[in-house]
Amino acid sequence: MEELTKAILVNVSDDKDGGKILEELELLASTAGYETVGTMLQRKERPDKAYYIGTGKLKELKEAVDTLSAEAVIFDNDISGSQFNNLENFLGVEVLDRATVILEIFARHATSAEGKLQVELARKKHSLPRVLGQNAGMSRQGGGGGGGAGARRGAGEQKLELDKRTIRREIRDLEEKIDKLTEERRLRRKKRQNGKIKAVSIVGYTNAGKSTLMNYLTKAGVLEENKLFATLDTTGRKMWLAPNKEFIITDTVGFISRLPHEFIEAFKSTLEETQFSDLILHVVNMESDDAEKEYNVVNEVLSSIGAGEVKTIVVLNKTDSENISSFRPDCDYIEISARTGKGIEDLKKKIAETLFGEAKNDNYDF
Repeated sequence: MEELTKAILVNVSDDKDGGKILEELELLASTAGYETVGTMLQRKERPDKAYYIGTGKLKELKEAVDTLSAEAVIFDNDISGSQFNNLENFLGVEVLDRATVILEIFARHATSAEGKLQVELARKKHSLPRVLGQNAGMSRQGGGGGGGAGARRGAGEQKLELDKRTIRREIRDLEEKIDKLTEERRLRRKKRQNGKIKAVSIVGYTNAGKSTLMNYLTKAGVLEENKLFATLDTTGRKMWLAPNKEFIITDTVGFISRLPHEFIEAFKSTLEETQFSDLILHVVNMESDDAEKEYNVVNEVLSSIGAGEVKTIVVLNKTDSENISSFRPDCDYIEISARTGKGIEDLKKKIAETLFGEAKNDNYDF
């Protein structure tokens, strides 16, 4: 059994629902291998420039780290490079932010060559500001001396400059490799489009049940787990409804609120498959207390990647649960349970009608 790293979760914001926000961070942390041993909230309009959290709360946090034997502190905020370094120096433990935790989960779950490259690119891009923050600290400490720039630099600052250049070079190399795979993906898509084969993408907030639906429809064997981002690599399968009525259906990576910018950049070649789909199945987790918020987050991400105008069927999943959300979207939707099969036949009929027109005279194999 994996030994979990003890962590304290922190939220600094003017949001009165900070505790509710930390519930999702706790699930993210658990998925990444951290055990939450404490939480801390601070209502604050503007973050502290040096430590993000206020100095009074910072001392409390240090005491909590020592008392609870915490090995890490995870902020549900975007921390700058200099703030990372200041916090770690003061607290004496590893400091992470929300984006770092998400990227750690991606690193654990990527299995394909492209997925691993995309994760590594996202991690490199996320780490660069941290290196720049270290460099800024070195610059403020800069030594004296009357020589040129090289003479004024200490060995530590020279190493940080080298690290910065190395990371940027590695980012370029990774982008070139991904560009090659992107071109291969585009050629496959063009071949599919020339062959008049339709494409359907399954999207949704992470843990909405996309993989369970994919498996029910196609017997794809995609990993199903009650964790955030249980599957990362996209899976495509051919689905047959009737003679000359088949399509490719793809299970995509789950979305989440405040998705790191590095993620969108690194995974844009994968996400653009959704943009070029003929149909999107937007799966909503009706067991979630935040079903409406999650629905809106997914729509925002779809718009940001250029897929906001693609035909969409909203699929309300997990409606067999005893406690389901009262949320209902202001559009047509289908209620299903991908676990039991409830509503799946209606969903297939809706897919057939949307992709191929009315199905009155077709003998669909449902």
